[in-house]
Amino acid sequence: MAKKLDPKQTVDFKELLMSEVIQSEALINLLDKKGIISKQELLAEMKIVQASMKSQ
Repeated sequence: MAKKLDPKQTVDFKELLMSEVIQSEALINLLDKKGIISKQELLAEMKIVQASMKSQ
């Protein structure tokens, strides 16, 4: 049986989305600073992934 969530502990969609954005930006910045991947390489890969998702 599913456990009922406490409304005081739930997170709204905007807060959850902002958390994801902050985490992604932090990871991107670290990868770029360490020279593992450039922001340009990331953008190119994002375009590839986006195109493949549209074709599905």
